[in-house]
Amino acid sequence: MKRLSVVIPTYNMEQLLPACLDSVVGSSAASALEVVVVNDGSKDSSLAIAREYEAKYPTIIRVIDKPNGNYGSTINAALPTLQGEYVRILDADDTFDTASLEPYIEYLQQVSGTDMVVGPYIELSQSGTRKVEYDLYNGKHFGYGQPYDAEQVFERGVIPFFMMHSVAYRTELLQRIGYHQREGISYTDQQWCFYPIFYIKSIAFTDIALYRYNLAREGQTMDSRVQLRKITELTTVVTDMAHYLDNYGNDLSHARHNFLSNVVIRRMQTVLRKYLLEMDDQSFMTSDFKHTLESFTNLAPQPLSVPVNGMLKIDLLSRWRKKGTRYPKRVRLLLNAADNFMQRIYKLIFS
Repeated sequence: MKRLSVVIPTYNMEQLLPACLDSVVGSSAASALEVVVVNDGSKDSSLAIAREYEAKYPTIIRVIDKPNGNYGSTINAALPTLQGEYVRILDADDTFDTASLEPYIEYLQQVSGTDMVVGPYIELSQSGTRKVEYDLYNGKHFGYGQPYDAEQVFERGVIPFFMMHSVAYRTELLQRIGYHQREGISYTDQQWCFYPIFYIKSIAFTDIALYRYNLAREGQTMDSRVQLRKITELTTVVTDMAHYLDNYGNDLSHARHNFLSNVVIRRMQTVLRKYLLEMDDQSFMTSDFKHTLESFTNLAPQPLSVPVNGMLKIDLLSRWRKKGTRYPKRVRLLLNAADNFMQRIYKLIFS
């Protein structure tokens, strides 16, 4: 059995896919990997590139070619076929830190049988490079090299959420629960760090920053302008998560339910903040904000507020509820500037 399956969804990534694949096959630990490139109906030469690597590394790389169905469909296509003990997703515009792959594989062997493995990742942006930790304020609340009971992790309350770039799951667990992402829309990577949390029993932590997350690429889905254009897709993903919690959360412990509730609330706040703070007046006038707010209010596992950020507690939703309007444009610009400034300060302090 391979130690780690790596799923690489790709759509029109001919410029970046070679670097992504080289970062994996260039490791001395490559023989322990199963790399599945899922071509999502690319119109460029992505499929041809993937086939070249498959021919060159037939014991490591396997290609699945399918019609376009967006991000979730690539995960759904790959997951039932995987043979590795663990699985991670690597987006085609990102890379692994090649030098970290061998110690990471050794670590997976050390904690074999643990349901979920969590570590930091490297964020690459136009402003520079930083290491992003998984726990609150980089407090190092958990040791490395030993599995923890998942309930103990949630009870400690020091990890607010997980990122796709941080986690690996035991493949058999995802296959057994029939893990499935919504297809046809973007942002379903949020579900990767939500649905499995209902079922994991053990978590291990590592300080190995394997994933290198490229935020510098123009037009990527995390660009705030792209998110505004795709806000209905963001809304759909969050709504799915809220329904799932409502349907399957009753049997969870209080600590785990609280963790997942907070994840849903944070995602709802992100969507509503975009409407109330970032969207221009013309788009807001024709937007689906009122319906989204009503839906979120009915589904929210706890009362909704929409602070500008974790430090600037001005509640954007409170003004809407009182006056039926957003803050004036000049005030929104000031709040956006304050938000950006505080985020930079946070990164400086905790990076």
